[in-house]
Amino acid sequence: MSVVNGCGQMDLIRKAIETAERVFAKNSYFFGDFMTYRCDSLLVRIIDQENIFLDSYPFKSENLCGMLIVDEYEKTIVYNSTLIAERRNFTIAHELGHYFLHRDKQSKFTDRSKDIDDNTLNELEMQANVFAAQLILPNSIVLHLLQNGLHYFQIKKKVQISYQALYWRLVNYLINNHGLNKSIAQQVVEEFRYFSEASMNNIVHHKMASIYSIVTRTERQKFFV
Repeated sequence: MSVVNGCGQMDLIRKAIETAERVFAKNSYFFGDFMTYRCDSLLVRIIDQENIFLDSYPFKSENLCGMLIVDEYEKTIVYNSTLIAERRNFTIAHELGHYFLHRDKQSKFTDRSKDIDDNTLNELEMQANVFAAQLILPNSIVLHLLQNGLHYFQIKKKVQISYQALYWRLVNYLINNHGLNKSIAQQVVEEFRYFSEASMNNIVHHKMASIYSIVTRTERQKFFV
C-alpha cells in the first residue's frame, strides 16, 4: 500500500479534480440545461464514449463494490448489483477514476467498501474517490443548482448522490472554490442541511442558509475582477 502526505497528497487531489472536470467538460454538452443533470446519465455517456463494457453481478460479499479490468482484450467495469443507486453511482465513478488516472499502473482493480471510504490511506483509492465525487457533482453543476435555489435534499435527489457524499462534496467545494477553511465549510454545510430540513417542514425557508450568499457574493466578485 502506498501512502502519501502533505504536498504529495495535495498534488494527487488536484490532479484528480482537474481530470474529473476535463472529463465532465468533454461530455457536458449532453445536458442542454444543467437543471436536467443526473450523474447516472453522465456516467452512462462517459462509459459509452470510452467503449467500456458495463456489467453487474450479485457478489456474495456485500463488501465487494466493483472492479475495473483493462487489458488488450477488454475494458470492463463490474459493479455489485445489490448496491443502492447512490452507492452504485459512486462505485462506477470510482472505477472510472481508476480508468482515467491509473490504468497505466495496473490492469485490474478490485474495490471493497474500505477502498471507497473517505478515510482510505491508499493513494490510488483516495485519488479515485476524489475523482468520483468531483465527476458526480462538478463545480459548474454545484454552482448552477445553488444559484437556482435548490436545497440540500433536492440536490441529493436530482443528482442521485448519497447523503454523506453530498455533504463532503459541498464542504470541499466551499474550501476549493470559495476559500473557506474546513471547519467553517462544515458549519456552512451543516447549516444548509438544517435549513433544508426545516424548510421541508415549513419552519423556515432554506434560502436563509448562508451558503447561497457565499456562492452569489464570490461569483459576483469574480465577475467584477
